[in-house]
Amino acid sequence: MRSGQRSRAMLLLRALVEVAATHPALPGPLPPAGEAWRLLIRAERRSPAAVEGLLLHPQTGVWLSRCLRQLRGQEPADAPLWSETGYLYAVAASAALLAGIDFRIAVVVRDGGVILPALGFALVPEPAPDLAEVVRTAEGAAVVVAGPHTVPLPASGFAEDAPGWLGLRRLHGDHREHLCSPFLDDVDPYRDFFRRRPPDRLTDDAWKRWQERFAGAWRLVAEQRNVDPSGVAACVASVVPVPYAAHPEPFSASSPEAYGCVLMNGPVDEPDLAAALVHEAQHIKLGALMDLVPLIEGGLEEVHHAPWRLDPRPLRGLLQGVYAFLGMTGFWQDRLHRAEAGPARDTAAFEFALRREQTAHGLETLRTHAELTPLGQSFLDQVAERLAGWLAEPVPSVPRRLAADLVIDHRLVYRMRHLRPEAAGLARWVRAWRTRGTPPRELPPASVEPAAAETVPRTALARLRFTAPERLRAGQDGDDAPDGAAPDGADFAWIMGDRAAALRGYRGRLAQAPDDIAAWAGLALTLPDGAARTAMLRAPDVVLAVHRALRNSGGAVPDPVALATWTGTAF
Repeated sequence: MRSGQRSRAMLLLRALVEVAATHPALPGPLPPAGEAWRLLIRAERRSPAAVEGLLLHPQTGVWLSRCLRQLRGQEPADAPLWSETGYLYAVAASAALLAGIDFRIAVVVRDGGVILPALGFALVPEPAPDLAEVVRTAEGAAVVVAGPHTVPLPASGFAEDAPGWLGLRRLHGDHREHLCSPFLDDVDPYRDFFRRRPPDRLTDDAWKRWQERFAGAWRLVAEQRNVDPSGVAACVASVVPVPYAAHPEPFSASSPEAYGCVLMNGPVDEPDLAAALVHEAQHIKLGALMDLVPLIEGGLEEVHHAPWRLDPRPLRGLLQGVYAFLGMTGFWQDRLHRAEAGPARDTAAFEFALRREQTAHGLETLRTHAELTPLGQSFLDQVAERLAGWLAEPVPSVPRRLAADLVIDHRLVYRMRHLRPEAAGLARWVRAWRTRGTPPRELPPASVEPAAAETVPRTALARLRFTAPERLRAGQDGDDAPDGAAPDGADFAWIMGDRAAALRGYRGRLAQAPDDIAAWAGLALTLPDGAARTAMLRAPDVVLAVHRALRNSGGAVPDPVALATWTGTAF
């Protein structure tokens, strides 16, 4: 896979140099791109490993893809194009420094300094010029020269900070002879593949927290029997702290354009951090595999439900998700058998039950809708074989019930948020209710209309039952609300297994706020078996749409359970 990614980077790099050679906006104040290309060739002759490391550096991949799109007019640039292409010269400078050759090359000054990819950031005092030079003499001294300012580069190693220099630091995990040492990148402008981001140095305390949590998380990964720790270590080359919020999951992300990069929104608890590393390593592996061999034909239409996201997803995204959540299922299954009795084991049981259910539902969607290649079919068959054993494994009743309910909850919220019944068919259902007739024999066709996703708190609250039950009860009393929002009576009753009280609570919520989609889904989870529950599980979007149409027409507002019961007689 690394070889494939190296070839991909070489192709993109050569394409960029060729486009830059004839682009009317280039090279600007920089020398021709061929100069950087020739320096890379010199560095590779001295140290092939150094150049390969730069080609496989995740931030190089992000910049290559983004800059090519900008040069071809496919993506707007937030700076002059010569400034964007300037990263090429910085890559060449880093490669030459690592190779230990003498050189001189112009580089761009931006964000208060000069980035040297995979090495660090040289700070340039104000007023800073647009360009600087990176110079290494035959004696081995290296500096960044920017107008009247000279920043010496560390002679003993680039990772350490020095006056005017922010080194690119590494996290360290070492357990049972398994090593993992990715960069913790807080300086490279292309470290975040969602948007360009200026350097934002972590405080010493924040850096220490990251290192402590990472070391503990790596210990959990290295103990795994279901996951290959050396594979995770080989995939995770760079961890990037980002400010993105996510709920109810801790935020993490990876991208095929940034092979080896993992974005994270903080040093979360060690088990969650370990699970995120496994999850993103799965994404990184599959992305590299799909660059080499086709597994699925098409699959780009964003119309499918993924049991881990509330926005419509393409089948290719589902394939990625199934493989990533298979890894998480294995991680938590192993933790279930290793964790000590108490909250740690209860949490592992819940996460294992939830992740296997999510993976199974995603796998079913792929098998129903995806056009797989022979290799893709073989791939899914092996996923199914691995998952089958875990699906058969016994799990305590409470985490099993909550996990099953949460997968249903997610699907119901998705359908009510994004599925829109066709107007003429919906009108027939509305007329039938008004005339006290029987419901039509066929459901109205529905289209997928992406809408703003909403947060449903039940997953986060369910986790609290196992990780911190005292906080859940305190939140119910209003004393210590989790994530700033105490569970209402209906959600609390559902978590504790009191379906009758939860049903009363959700009916009360709908009486006050009839468009509360989370309450509609809660109603479906807590209804007794019968026509109403059947309707809410099979066609929640139709029940809600009919209820909404009747309300908006100015007529009597139907009782949600009565309407669901009537709808269920059609099945």
